[in-house]
Amino acid sequence: MVDLPVMRSFYQNLGTFLLILLCMVPLACGEGPPAEAPAPSAASTPAKETPPPAPAPPQISPQEVVDRLHQGVDVSVHSGAVDWQAVADAGHHYAYLKATEGVDLKDSAFDDHWQRAKEAGLVRGAYHFYVTEDDPEEQAQFFIENVELRPGDLVPVVDVEVLGHGTEPGLPNRLRRFLEIIEDHYGVKPMIYTSPNFWNRHVATNFGDYPLWIAEYGVEQPQLPNGWDDWHLWQWEDDPQVPGVEKDADRSHLNRERSDLHRLVIPGPAATEEASGPEVES
Repeated sequence: MVDLPVMRSFYQNLGTFLLILLCMVPLACGEGPPAEAPAPSAASTPAKETPPPAPAPPQISPQEVVDRLHQGVDVSVHSGAVDWQAVADAGHHYAYLKATEGVDLKDSAFDDHWQRAKEAGLVRGAYHFYVTEDDPEEQAQFFIENVELRPGDLVPVVDVEVLGHGTEPGLPNRLRRFLEIIEDHYGVKPMIYTSPNFWNRHVATNFGDYPLWIAEYGVEQPQLPNGWDDWHLWQWEDDPQVPGVEKDADRSHLNRERSDLHRLVIPGPAATEEASGPEVES
């Protein structure tokens, strides 16, 4: 017969043994890897904020540009080396730089002058020396190809002061065609640079709707060429010594009595630091 107490003791000991064995299995096998944290859902991930746009640079109008201008210089490669910071420090506020001549001559110093004058804080402009024997359309396109103007720059200038030996009749019509192409491209009326004697002898046609830069020296007031009732710029000093210019540079100043000097500046959103220049002395 089976001894019941003995069997009961046996099964009790067996149960205890199995329980101990089950508790020891995780220790023998080592701890399993920790459970990975659940990935955050798209709903719980905060959206990245778009940074606000950078503030626009301060703007200055054409009138504000000319209000800060008084006297300036014009130079070409024949002026030699130019220290533009010294030019600005001497009280000059703007510079007209020779860019092109005729249909195929680019001033070799233009690109450097264009950049350095801007870096020195001068308001800059470019001019074309008009060759009266050359085709006006080709001359205009040549200037356009070499000169990029931006808001705050001075309007383009055509310098017409020499009559070439091979000049054919019809100079006024050809000159007006040149001006029309320049105006169509840049969206502003260009300025005419001339002397009263040359203009009255060889052109003598009414171009008074264009701004005038008159060249005349040693007089209290310049003589007006036929067709104009006033001037915008007056080149009053020819080839003086200008601080910062190795050789010679002409000097001009604005007619502060005119109410339309804003016409001399390319309109648009011009940044202040690109169009200010030195303060005008009172």
